[in-house]
Amino acid sequence: MTNFGNKLKIILPLIVILLIIMHFIFKQKLVEPIYSNTLLELLKKDEFKFIAHAAGGIEDKIYTNSLEAINNSIKNGFKLIEIDLYETKDKIFVGIHDWKSFKEKANLKILDKEKLNYSEIKETKLYKKYTPLDVFKINEIFQKNKDIYLVTDKTQNFQKIINDFEFSKERILVEVFGKKNFYKSVKEGILNPIYSFSHKDLDFVLSNKIKIVAAHTENIVKNPKIYKTLMDNDIFIFAYTSNNETFIKKNLGINFSNIYTDFWNIKEMKCTSNKNCNTY
Repeated sequence: MTNFGNKLKIILPLIVILLIIMHFIFKQKLVEPIYSNTLLELLKKDEFKFIAHAAGGIEDKIYTNSLEAINNSIKNGFKLIEIDLYETKDKIFVGIHDWKSFKEKANLKILDKEKLNYSEIKETKLYKKYTPLDVFKINEIFQKNKDIYLVTDKTQNFQKIINDFEFSKERILVEVFGKKNFYKSVKEGILNPIYSFSHKDLDFVLSNKIKIVAAHTENIVKNPKIYKTLMDNDIFIFAYTSNNETFIKKNLGINFSNIYTDFWNIKEMKCTSNKNCNTY
């Protein structure tokens, strides 16, 4: 009897822990993402199959996230505009792929990963000519152009996205990194989450009714059956990044549904760059 009592003391806490874990998993799966039906229909249209990467390439330059780049992309017919978002030291959203490369483009002396203040961003020009985007200019552009959609990258500050952007949240697609952040994004009210996907995440995406994923072109090429399964389940695959005409025409609509690109002419279906017509 004593042995049984000792075993019970050991087993009961384990049962309780197991029940807590099962409850947590079950609770997590009850959170279902919400997508704009209008957006899901638009993503099937030709002009929505191409995403202006980092606001779009300009004069053979990539990753500028600049005012000039986004204006050029809008002029060229892009409806999905991706902007890499980071917060400055004083908590202002700005278009930056990463702090070190931003400082290189701005020709600053100290090339470290430390954040800058917003006032410092305002004083810089990238390559001595391009204007960095900030949340105020982004709001102005998207309020003026009501047919374009913002695709965010980098930031996982979901409440700040909801609070700081002043145009319809149905026109914002938020890339989310990791399962924990996915659940957090949905609970905090993010519409149109894009799950950052690898081939190991198939069951997670299907079980959580995720409608849009982002994946690297290399992962797509190496695991075509996985991506075909996604396509067969009407899940949109945003592939990053290519300007290569052969690659895009061969895979668009087969291994992915939409593509991040820098130098793509949507009407003529070709790359417009003299240097960067590649896949990376």
